[in-house]
Amino acid sequence: MSNQVDTPLKRELGLIDALSVGLGAIIGAGIFVLIGIAAGLAGPAVVLSVVIAGISASFTALSFCELGSALPKSGGVYEYGHTLIHPLVGFLMGWMWVAGNIVLGATASQGFAFYLSFFIHGLDFHIVAALLVVFVTLINILGAKLSAWVNNVFVAIKVLVLILLVAVGLLAVQAENFTPFMPRGFMPVLEAASLFYFAYIGFPRIATMAEEVRDPEKNIPRAILLALGISALLYALVSFTAVGVAGWQRLASSSAPLAEVAEMLGLGWVIGVGGLVATFSVVLTSVMGQSRVFFAMARNNEIPQKLSEVSERFGTPVYSILLSGGIMLVLVLFMDISGLAMLTSFLVLLSHVLTNYASLRLYRDKKFNPAFKAPLRPLHAFIGMALSLALALSVEVTAIKIGVILIVVGIVWFYIYKTYVKSKI
Repeated sequence: MSNQVDTPLKRELGLIDALSVGLGAIIGAGIFVLIGIAAGLAGPAVVLSVVIAGISASFTALSFCELGSALPKSGGVYEYGHTLIHPLVGFLMGWMWVAGNIVLGATASQGFAFYLSFFIHGLDFHIVAALLVVFVTLINILGAKLSAWVNNVFVAIKVLVLILLVAVGLLAVQAENFTPFMPRGFMPVLEAASLFYFAYIGFPRIATMAEEVRDPEKNIPRAILLALGISALLYALVSFTAVGVAGWQRLASSSAPLAEVAEMLGLGWVIGVGGLVATFSVVLTSVMGQSRVFFAMARNNEIPQKLSEVSERFGTPVYSILLSGGIMLVLVLFMDISGLAMLTSFLVLLSHVLTNYASLRLYRDKKFNPAFKAPLRPLHAFIGMALSLALALSVEVTAIKIGVILIVVGIVWFYIYKTYVKSKI
């Protein structure tokens, strides 16, 4: 091992790799489940809900594009808050983002075990999930380029699976399934859009890899916007096809709505494969993103500096990757994480509120001249901040309480550890 200062991260990832990281994080198991819940709220207008959710997410995405272009450093939200707001705020942004994504990755690993049980019966979900976490941690250690290559393959498979479902399904769409279009009015359409917003919020993982992306000032904004646009198009086509084939009532009453559609089309195996590759790539990019935030924090002496060391052989922050994988491993083996989805949403959305605020600070700070400038800036940041705050406060009260406790723990850690580090200097 060598210190990070001596062995910098390698810029090995091109635009396609960065785009794939975004798609790997965004297109997860959510689309396979959320479509049914959202259809139950909006009816056939769930297609409109998907589009509204994508537009809503784009305001925060534009903030990430500007910030990623101006501050192309590992750590993403952590670096934005640290540089543009205050070191404590930056630390808390990274703290919240990592906590939320660790739970998300652990949940996805259990989802992988669930989909694998379609093909192999009698599996122990916890053991399968744990083995997956160990495997993706090893891949991440062996190099960002290898991780990106594996992710590229899995992203291509899951995109092709959804395209196949749409291509076959469009031939079986029945127009009567779209009438009445809004059986419960417009407000439930907005409720469904709020729900579906969570299916889009994987794009910030691209920003965490900034120091490993070639020409990051241009490629990070491009990758974020392309990932969001491709995901939105796929989601809209899948939701249209699902409603057209099965009808919204049938989707709403099913715990596996896309599996239902696939069975009707004679493509039952498709959803099993799609679910496997979707959850795998979410876990892979989850470890990838978390470790880079830990790496950035350690570089600033806010967590043990050992975590900022980069392997001379592999060019990756091995100790940060092991910490990310290790925490996820403990979660999947020893904790019930089924009820923590809302906590993930609260923490990630709150970090997005602050990210949009950082974008406003970027706009006002004349020292920065980002290569990417959002249209109508800084209006997008105001809208993104308001939407993220509204959604963060809409989660259940228990999740908010646990989230606040985690934030307090983060504040205590920050001041105690910084005091400890100063005493050692």
